[in-house]
Amino acid sequence: MAFSSEHVGEDLLESINRPFRSLPDLLDALMRALAERVRLKSGALVVDGLGTLAIARVRGETASEWLPSGAGTGAVPLRPGGDALILPIRYAGARLGELRLDMVAPPGSADLEMQLLCHFARQCGLLVKRYDVRRWSEQRLGRALLLIGMSKALRELEQFVEIAAVGYLPVLLRGEFGTEKAQLAAAIHCCSPAAEGPFVQIDCAEPASPPTEWMAQANGGTLYLSDIDELEPRLQKQLPQILPTRLDQRLPAPRQCAVRVIASTTADLYARARAGQFSRPLLAELDFLSVTIPPLRERTEDIEPLICHVLERNGFEAEAKTTEALVALCRAHDWPENLFELERMIARLAVMTEGRPIQLRDIFRHAPALSPSPTAAEEQTARQDGSSKLDGWPENWVRCATEGGEVRGLHEALRKALAYLGQHYDQPITLGQLARHAGVSASHLSHLFRSAIGMPFKALLRRIRILKARELLKSGKTPNITQVALDVGFSDLSHFERSFRRIVGESPREFRRRASVY
Repeated sequence: MAFSSEHVGEDLLESINRPFRSLPDLLDALMRALAERVRLKSGALVVDGLGTLAIARVRGETASEWLPSGAGTGAVPLRPGGDALILPIRYAGARLGELRLDMVAPPGSADLEMQLLCHFARQCGLLVKRYDVRRWSEQRLGRALLLIGMSKALRELEQFVEIAAVGYLPVLLRGEFGTEKAQLAAAIHCCSPAAEGPFVQIDCAEPASPPTEWMAQANGGTLYLSDIDELEPRLQKQLPQILPTRLDQRLPAPRQCAVRVIASTTADLYARARAGQFSRPLLAELDFLSVTIPPLRERTEDIEPLICHVLERNGFEAEAKTTEALVALCRAHDWPENLFELERMIARLAVMTEGRPIQLRDIFRHAPALSPSPTAAEEQTARQDGSSKLDGWPENWVRCATEGGEVRGLHEALRKALAYLGQHYDQPITLGQLARHAGVSASHLSHLFRSAIGMPFKALLRRIRILKARELLKSGKTPNITQVALDVGFSDLSHFERSFRRIVGESPREFRRRASVY
């Protein structure tokens, strides 16, 4: 059998990359996918406390059945004696069940097929714990915190959770706004020895009580400091003095540590510490175990299962609403707000299309941030569907910002924000800075952008920058692509090129070459 175990293992998991309502459904799909790839006659997946999944290959067809917990595997046609291959399913060293397989020919310990089966058993352990976290969060927090997807990046995060959950060292979760930091914090707590203790989440931007109370509330469990980069300087100085992770308490007897600390950040804390904007002692106390959560734009294989999950969670049938156009545009989008933005857009599209599948024209109308520049054919389609003019197109808002155009009934704060973006597009701009200029709170300005324009300010700013880049490339005054990117406000060349292609439909070099012809 000529294959790479790693390649086949990745392909097997990718083949079932969709959301499942229950762990039994997921494991059934996983076992069926395995049966198609190895020389299996029959087998059983035993999960303690859940039951036994019996599976068999008969005349090229796969049959499976869940047997209740405690029913044993008498109905599973395994050969007697020691011919059955038995692999334990473990998580952090603890037994969760086992995989029993009757193979056409038992593989040797060095065979690639054997390596694939061991990899499969390990992934089963990670997935069983994933659904344990969902059940725990529903019961304890009143909301289901479930990681969605089978991408390699997401599974590497789960491997980090397995390692980090065992001890007592502080954990620092890094990631962009809207990534799964809360899910990972809950997973580390749920899989830790302190799972039965309290899980206390503190919003560091607006804490409702002093740090001493946080510690008291989290005693015997986990203290999750969400957005630690937003903590005011006074509290940054206080925290290192009361955290239970101080060196004199950590090394001799970590079991005595009464509180496990997990913190999350969207900012580079080391850069802030060097600039005098974050406490070095606090950073030293937090950054023992750390991981960076990749943004959605780097996990495009997880986009479709996330779309289906959002639809199902909001009461819609995913298969009836999802279309190829929706998935393609979502995979091409940058998702600057990651999961928060995806859930908002998909829920809006699902509601506005009522019982219909979400088509391209619906995306143009109700989620223009997902749309590429409209072609003449798309404009005609939109008009035939009843739209006399395309006021919601991102390009119209770009022109409003860069050319000072007036929009009737536009909120004054939004008008000021658009003008500021048009004048300072080449500079780093934060939502807080833009809100201060507009004279409103950051949350209110964010709401105005979403409700009136249909996209966050960063998405509009990116389009303004791309417009300015097109003008520079057309003029020929700045022939160097890297310099063009810097001149319009992009600090990362690859991000500039991806954004340019997504919005314009071709690379900056292709655009420059075509523009020079005319």
